[in-house]
Amino acid sequence: MIQTEKISVGYGAKILVKELDLLLPKGSVTAFIGSNGSGKSSLMRVLNGLQEPLSGKVSWDGRNLSDFDRKEKAKVAASLYSNFARVEGFTVAELVALGRSNFTGFFGKLSAQDHDKIDEVIETVGITSLKEKELTTLSDGEFRKAMLAKLLAQDTDILFLDEPTTHLDLPAALDFVQVLKNLAIQGKTIVMSTHHLALAFKMADHILLFDGNGKAAFGNAERMMNHELLCGFLKTDKIRVENGNLLFDI
Repeated sequence: MIQTEKISVGYGAKILVKELDLLLPKGSVTAFIGSNGSGKSSLMRVLNGLQEPLSGKVSWDGRNLSDFDRKEKAKVAASLYSNFARVEGFTVAELVALGRSNFTGFFGKLSAQDHDKIDEVIETVGITSLKEKELTTLSDGEFRKAMLAKLLAQDTDILFLDEPTTHLDLPAALDFVQVLKNLAIQGKTIVMSTHHLALAFKMADHILLFDGNGKAAFGNAERMMNHELLCGFLKTDKIRVENGNLLFDI
């Protein structure tokens, strides 16, 4: 569970999110939606302990995030950012093994339990047949799944994903978010940012909208599917909501 109390996020005098209260329960998916520069990634970094808030408090499972040391954080939360480069000569299994670094001790030697976990998470994301493939030979969708497997190898309760479906075609994006939804059903708390409105509303339990000027709106996906709310926050008049469906005027 992730909770914030009156949290403000920004840089210097620029406030992107002001005095936000959130409660993201265990086993839920929350999607951050907003234009570029509106504060999605900044808030995610604050929630993950990678950036200090301007004010307010973040808690994981009732414990103040500032009380965690680096190693403790890595055992509770894992992050996937879209700028991870593919290392030539590295296989899927070798990439996923990096997720076990908190468990391998000083010499980094993988135990039988570590190898079992690596096999388990590779199977969970559906890329068992790619285990020995080099990263440079994978499609974008396959590589994203390999990165997700690395996160799962950390065996954390919380997953942060910054625009995980960027550059994926629609079938690959749908496949990827289905894996995320299944992980939430298993009890993971998942926080993701995305520009894919329809996809976000289809798979997320909660939506957080950003306007980039300090305002944010949070609620369950059904309540947030509101024409005035979406058009106001995303600064467009081309979004319609009809019978619970998102439509776009072009």
